[in-house]
Amino acid sequence: MIYGGVDARGIAFEGVAEALAVPESDLRLFGKPESFVKRRMGVAVANADSTDQARTRAKQAAACVRPVKT
Repeated sequence: MIYGGVDARGIAFEGVAEALAVPESDLRLFGKPESFVKRRMGVAVANADSTDQARTRAKQAAACVRPVKT
């Protein structure tokens, strides 16, 4: 899960390239126009040979993404 982290209108994301560099991972950014600290702004998903490895990859990818005010 990728949370807003800030209360802001207009938001961009940093770290997207780093997140997509995680093997077999992808991002779904929801495109919401307003962010709140605990608002879900996107998710990271990943594939792997095991569920545990897929979860680890998804968490690693999500941790790379940082919402910033525009």
